[in-house]
Amino acid sequence: MYPQMEILETIHCILRPITLDDTQDLFEYYSIPAVVKYLPIKVHKSISDTRRFIKSYFINNYQKGKVSHYAVAIKTQNKVIGNVGFNNIYPTDKNGEIGICINPDYWGHNLSFELAQALVDYAFKKLNLDYVYAITYDDNIYSKSALVQLRFIYESNFKKRIKNLNNKIVKCNKFVLYKENYTK
Repeated sequence: MYPQMEILETIHCILRPITLDDTQDLFEYYSIPAVVKYLPIKVHKSISDTRRFIKSYFINNYQKGKVSHYAVAIKTQNKVIGNVGFNNIYPTDKNGEIGICINPDYWGHNLSFELAQALVDYAFKKLNLDYVYAITYDDNIYSKSALVQLRFIYESNFKKRIKNLNNKIVKCNKFVLYKENYTK
């Protein structure tokens, strides 16, 4: 349906384009304040909030030909437990930011490394990106751990004002992985 969104598979998950059929599963985690606290969106109060978000953010970007986020469907349950991907890049871009958002019911299952590895493989082998990067927040040690395992290197830190935290300023870290440094 969206040729730029090739279906990816990991040991435990299938990564595929997000559809409106995923609304309930995405609402489950986008309605949790801890999940959206650092995202540029508000907590979803209703299914219709999630439906609008799927249309405007995911489907709209797919239709524009962008490589975006995938639904993360856990194989054993055929359930969407999160979304991962690139923050809206075109297939001709040379770099891209990756992001991972997982339902808290699945935190602590070591999926971040597995999912990030699938994205990095796709970035370098299929999209031919020169480098990928990820932004983490200082208090998110689990994201950093997966990035370090994949040989991302810490590049810099900066401060960012977060609307969902009453405009609190938080420390962010930028990690980068260059194609020539990636070996699988």
